[in-house]
Amino acid sequence: MARNMRWARVVGVPTAMVVGAGALLGVPSDAAVSAPCTMRVTVDRVNSVTYGNGVERNEYNVKVNWTTNNQPRSQSAEVHRMVMPPRAQPRLVTKKLGALGDLRAQLESPKGKRGIAAVNGDFFYGYRIDNQTVYLPRNASVTKGKPVRMGTERTRVIGIDKNGSPFNGEVGITGTVAHGKKVFNVDSMNWHVLGDAGVAIYSPAWTDVRDAKRPAGVVEWVVNKGKIIAVRTGNKTGKTVQPHTKIVAFGTKFAAVVKRANIGSSALIAVRQDTTTGVVLKEAIGRGVSLVDAGQVDLPCEGLWYQQRPRTTVGWDKDGNWMTLSLPGTGYDSNGYRIGGLGLAQEANVAIALGFVEADELDGGGSTTAMVRRADGDWDRVDDPDSLYQRPVPNSLIWVKPPK
Repeated sequence: MARNMRWARVVGVPTAMVVGAGALLGVPSDAAVSAPCTMRVTVDRVNSVTYGNGVERNEYNVKVNWTTNNQPRSQSAEVHRMVMPPRAQPRLVTKKLGALGDLRAQLESPKGKRGIAAVNGDFFYGYRIDNQTVYLPRNASVTKGKPVRMGTERTRVIGIDKNGSPFNGEVGITGTVAHGKKVFNVDSMNWHVLGDAGVAIYSPAWTDVRDAKRPAGVVEWVVNKGKIIAVRTGNKTGKTVQPHTKIVAFGTKFAAVVKRANIGSSALIAVRQDTTTGVVLKEAIGRGVSLVDAGQVDLPCEGLWYQQRPRTTVGWDKDGNWMTLSLPGTGYDSNGYRIGGLGLAQEANVAIALGFVEADELDGGGSTTAMVRRADGDWDRVDDPDSLYQRPVPNSLIWVKPPK
């Protein structure tokens, strides 16, 4: 992206069965080219329980075998799968942008109280904004059909479209701000970067700038009900976005024009989702790479893809029922980091063995957390004992009961 990014700078993802996976035919565009390999997956079910809300919880011991350069290789891990009841749908849960909380804390939200199961969400980075580290999800997100966070380019998400169908493509933003005869193209919403030629929208989703500063425009319009109620410059920019308002933040290119806007004049903001398939998303959370696509694995066995880590994966089976896969790993090292688990390609082959036809990576490592609601209304932690530490994360994915 050929822009001078001056306002913010980034500095910082007891029944046994044997399944033979097909050859890996290629690699994604962001993976190093690697020779195809064939993996053999052995799955031993340890236990299975179905909760009153319809969520099925299974625990497995798995082993993955393959050969690289004529050398036999293997990985073993404990795996937990949750299968959602038919028609259960995922929802994005997030505190205000820039605020972190563990999964149990996020489940205390109104959406969380409706949930039947949940997992941790998107990868997150610490971005430097005005010399302050602000932790934000890496990718876009959508809730109730409205963008929460979208950047200047499409990013990977997983969720549902407005018809409730599963979606795991990419989404960006397109839109305009019309003021008299002038029309400005919007290039982001609640994003951590504002360029010299940028026009960014900030909503009440980014509320508290005391703990999580946002990029400040050279000039900012405060808009309420399609009218400009304030024009800010200098040290008045970058302030908290109040309820029922939006901020239009402009880069240097537009400063001379937009700072002359009159209070009370119209500023019509129109933003739309720009998805890879053209559908409108109802709920979506940022994700990592695709692990299983139409029942096939397209990842190399070695390199970073081979690294054993605790992991969180979500997707669905051939009937469109949502499922999750959690790899808790083998414990913690001397520095407190979670260790063990599987490589990405290895986990992808396990996902196919357990019935996924589509599966995508969410954040893993210390973020790995999965929970299911008990009959008494409290939650069981799936991946680890509930007494163990949960890393604070920026968002999560919960499933709610099927609509009646």
